[in-house]
This record gives sequence, C-alpha cells and structure tokens, in this order.
Amino acid sequence: MGLVAETTAGKVCGTEVEDGVLIWRGIPYAAAPVGPLRWRLPQPPESWSGVRDATGWGAPSVQPPMPGGDLVGAPVSPPPPPPAEDCLFVNVTAPADAQERPVLVWLHGGGYQIGSGTDIAGAGIAFAQSHGVVVVTFNYRLGALGFLSLDGEETTGAYGLHDQIALLRWVRENIASFGGDPGQVTIYGVSAGAKSVGNLMGSPLARGLFRRAASSSGGAEYVATPQQSAAVARRFFRELGTGGGPLREVSAQDVLHAQQAIADGICGTWVWRPAIDGLALNRRPVDAIAAGEAAGIALLAEHCIDECGLYQLMEPDSADQADRVLEDYFGTAGRNDILAAYAAARPHAADDPRQLRIDIMTDERYAIPTTRLADAQSTHAPVWRSRFDGPLTGLPAQIAHGRARPAFHGSDTPLVWNGGSGVADQLHNAWGAFITGGNPLAAGLPPWPEYTPAERLTMIFAADGAHVEPDPDAARRTAWDGRDWQPGTWYQVDGI
Repeated sequence: MGLVAETTAGKVCGTEVEDGVLIWRGIPYAAAPVGPLRWRLPQPPESWSGVRDATGWGAPSVQPPMPGGDLVGAPVSPPPPPPAEDCLFVNVTAPADAQERPVLVWLHGGGYQIGSGTDIAGAGIAFAQSHGVVVVTFNYRLGALGFLSLDGEETTGAYGLHDQIALLRWVRENIASFGGDPGQVTIYGVSAGAKSVGNLMGSPLARGLFRRAASSSGGAEYVATPQQSAAVARRFFRELGTGGGPLREVSAQDVLHAQQAIADGICGTWVWRPAIDGLALNRRPVDAIAAGEAAGIALLAEHCIDECGLYQLMEPDSADQADRVLEDYFGTAGRNDILAAYAAARPHAADDPRQLRIDIMTDERYAIPTTRLADAQSTHAPVWRSRFDGPLTGLPAQIAHGRARPAFHGSDTPLVWNGGSGVADQLHNAWGAFITGGNPLAAGLPPWPEYTPAERLTMIFAADGAHVEPDPDAARRTAWDGRDWQPGTWYQVDGI
C-alpha cells in the first residue's frame, strides 16, 4: 500500500510517521457545516481534483480552550490548527502492508463539549503497530453547534451524532483503500465517546455500519428528552440575546460564549447531549438495544471502580449534589433508601459520607448505565463485562495525597491504547484481541465467560492480577433495581 489512497471525493496523500506505519490526516468526511449548513445534517464532502495533501490535522470543533497534547501520550505533532466550525475531518493510521485488516474507530470523549480526533494520536500509532489494525479517529460537532435543538427544524438536536454516523458511512465506503476491512469495524469510546457508542448501537441509521463495540465509562441512557432539549435551548437563547433570529449569521465565538455562560468546565459536562430527534434516535438507546436494534454486535463494556473520584477532585462540591439529585429522581423516601443501601453495602465507608455519595455518583453516571447496556445487549449478541480497579500510582501529590488512588474516570484509556506491563498489558491485549477476533480473552488472562444478567460475570482488572467475579458490588447495584430515571446535569444549572 502506498501513500496515495483513493476516496469517494478524491485522492489523498499521507506520510510515513514511523517505520512501517502510515497516516493520513485531515480528510474531509462531510461538507463544512458552516453558513447555511450550520445546524443541518451533514452533507457529502465536496470532491477535489488531483491529490490532496493529507499530512496536517483538520481543525477540531469549536470548543472552550483546553491544554494541548495527546490525551494518552506526548503532545501532538504536528499541532492541530485552532478550533473552527469547519471541523468534520477524519484521520487514518495503518500498517504500511495493511490489507483487509480489522478497523478501530475511536470516538473521543469530553462531555460533548471538548476533545478531538487527535487526542490519541501517538497511541493510535502504537496500537496499529502492536495489533496490526487500521485506526480511524475523527472530529464531530460539539456543544451548541452539535446538540442545540431549534424550533421549526424537522430534525434537530443531534447533529454531532449524525456526524458520527456520516463518518461510519465514510469508513464503509473508503477504508478498503487504506488497508482496512469494512466488514470488521469496531467502534470504541470513553466517557462521551462511550455514551456515543451506546447511541450508535441504538440508532437505526447506524445499522450495518460496524460489527463490534467497546465502551469505557458509558451506557446507553444519556440522551435528551424533548423537554430537556427545550430547556437548554431557552437558556441558550437567553444568553445569546436572541429568540431565534438569524442564527446562522451569529459568529461561532458568540455561540461558544453563550454556551459557556450556561455552564462551563466540569459543571457543563452533562448539559449538551444528543436529543431524541426521531431520525438518528427515535427512543432511548437502551430501550432500542433491548429490543434488538444492535442484534449481532459483540460488546465489551467496562467502567472504573471510582469513576467520579475525578469529578470530586475537579469540583469539590460534586458529592454534595447527590442528595438533591436522588430526591429529584425518586423523592425523599427513594433518596433515603439508596443512601441506606449504600451505607449498609460499604460499612467501612459509613464514616465517610462524602465518599459514599461519590460512590452513588459513580454508579448513577456510569456503572449502572454500563450494566444496563450489557443487560440489554446480552440477549442479542456476545457481551463481555469488565471493571478497572487500579490502583493508580505515580499521580501528582495534590491528587494522590501520598497514597495510591483507586481507578477513576478515564484512567483505563491510556493503558488500553499504550499497554505496558502488568495490568496495562492485560488491558491492551484484551482490547486488541476483541478488535481483531471478537473475543477479549488474551494471553495472561484467566478464563473470561460471556456476560449474562443471571450471573453478571465481570473481569476485574487490578494491579494484583485480573480475575472474574460474579456480580461485583451486587448490594450497590440492587439499590437501583426497579428504578427508572432520566439523567439530568448532576450539577445545578439555572433554568435546566
């Protein structure tokens, strides 16, 4: 395979980044969503003549400032351009001799408000080398530009999800030119990327576009109802200062400023999300999955043992929100029942009410949604369930406080991509085995049976060795049994 690859829009020329590894950057997979295409469904990219240079990254979506660099490695080189509305670009990394190789499509995280396809740039090269797969990363519209619901629009509120589906169509049509097999596509994401995996599994538009799915800290319930979408839109227009005037003429920076005025930083993590728009999503994804929407799609689903310990570090009043959130969902009696169940389940933490409430946040945001995703899919396809426990070492003193910490949100991702020794090697090889062969059992792991709701066998990845447990944290899980709720923002946001 050479550096020039053919796509449906024209030829592209990449570069060799390491001996035997090729990369193509900044290929448009859809038309620029600007001007009349702002807040519209993605359209096919414009064709070009000749050979397009594909050695530089495309711009990330418009987003608040964030530290530069690779999420799981060294700073990105070359550096990406500044964020821009013209952001629908795809990157492909492949072994130079790739032919009909399995494909890994990465969906970046960032709470649907930050992030880009460059966040695993260096790690993608390492993964292509170690497992011989073709790695695809991409950008999609974020924040208000990706998920604002507009009155009068036939399909609205899920533009970023439609971007993801357009990317998967691009992969199906083009990846063979880069050495990939369009019939062996695995989608994998963390955080918002993992919730995107659940959304894609539940979307009728994504049917047939991928074969396997892997989820780190996700679920399939985090979408916006029409009422939630409308509340966010009202608040957005209040901040923007317009009730729906010439919105496609407002500057992207003004859109971003209005978005940030609603909630910024960690408190804005759960404001923006795909709406049930009647096209990409016609019901909650977990309900669609339970009904067989993703039948035949093998699933690997993981969460970290102390997901929201990270949120408490970043926002010290995170634990303080738990009582209000539970009461909003289940009333005073339901709140008290869950608090009592957690105190009984963790007697060693009974004297630490803050950690008890972070445990509740961990389960409500990630662990229970991941379990319900696994439950829903397990009657329609093979499912494997795992939990990453850590502990995490080598952390800065202001985070570690002189001790190792249990694994928190996103801490498994660098290990999955980069590998290393011990548990890092196990995670890296398990994901590699799943992507290339459809089963995560890899050398060095004990037997890993498929997941069923009857036994809930779960692989525990820990520093003292991986092992399988039936229904870990069952007492915490059962506190949520029979309860249904529509996730909100967790943090209080005025008007939403």
